[in-house]
Amino acid sequence: MDAWTLAPRKIAHVVGARPQFIKLKPLVAAVSEAGGQNWIAHTGQHFDSSMNDSFWQELGLRPDYSGVWSDRIADLNHLVAALREAQVDALVVYGDTDSTLLGAKAALELGIPLAHAEAGLRSFNDAMPEEYNRVWVDQRANWLWAPTEGALRQLRKEGLDSGRPWVDMPGDLMLDAFPRRPYRPSEGSKVLVTLHRNTNIDNPERLQALEEALDGLARDYEVVWPRHPRHRAIGLSSTNVPDCQPMTRSALLEALHDTAWVITDSGGLQKEAFFAGRRCIVLRSETEWTELVESGWTALINPDLPDLESLIRAQFAAWQVLGTPEVPELYGDGRSAVRMAESLAAGLHILNQ
Repeated sequence: MDAWTLAPRKIAHVVGARPQFIKLKPLVAAVSEAGGQNWIAHTGQHFDSSMNDSFWQELGLRPDYSGVWSDRIADLNHLVAALREAQVDALVVYGDTDSTLLGAKAALELGIPLAHAEAGLRSFNDAMPEEYNRVWVDQRANWLWAPTEGALRQLRKEGLDSGRPWVDMPGDLMLDAFPRRPYRPSEGSKVLVTLHRNTNIDNPERLQALEEALDGLARDYEVVWPRHPRHRAIGLSSTNVPDCQPMTRSALLEALHDTAWVITDSGGLQKEAFFAGRRCIVLRSETEWTELVESGWTALINPDLPDLESLIRAQFAAWQVLGTPEVPELYGDGRSAVRMAESLAAGLHILNQ
């Protein structure tokens, strides 16, 4: 068999959250173009229809397995049974969610070769469940695909670089999936906000401080804040920021291109803001996408700092003075999925010799 074809291999993809759905599509296409078959498992981690169904419809994909996100032991057993029946040759997990960990554990239980897209990313905050997930998976995966030079350096620092085709820096799947548009400078005073992390939403005092800061900002800016189901379940207490339902993928991209600034705690939206040429404030004390901070496109603001509204306003003012420089190339050339498919094909060729 040619080392660069995936025929007749079957590749499983385990996803469960919106950013993973986005990353999934270009790799599914690349696997198909290389002659392979795709088998898609949706763990059910995102169960809200507004966070889930619309994305599958927009992507034009259907999962071959749909789990019910309820109990980790049961979830794992169900996924293992489905994978055993599917008889796949390799399994890909994406990012750092609990679905990433679940898919990796299922692959290890069945002895299926495991690939990790977005390997090597580190926030160095052990209190984040995402940090545990990404490190645990990196230590056990066969293929480690680093999206950036910094992530590849981290894998080498941790002694995880076993060389190609197993460890590589193909680029970032989110860039592959991001619709290209001619750059347009930001205008107006619109601010797009998304918050979903447990460290922000599940902490009542921190969430109150965030809502008060954004309420204050809304006196002078048009704040567009689609509330996450986790936030909605707790209850909305903003007085100046209008309620906004979760957006479809296309609606969120329209809002992103139409906004002047972005405020988020999302890893994915940090990058998509950068792809759209929009500056972004991340309401965390650290980020795994350190190159965005180093290049000046992203600013970290600790949500526990006093007078959060003033800090946000000061950052907007500083960026207005700087203007918008040329967007640097940090995440590859938009062909990462093709390189990942080649890496899979070469690795499977070696394993089956």
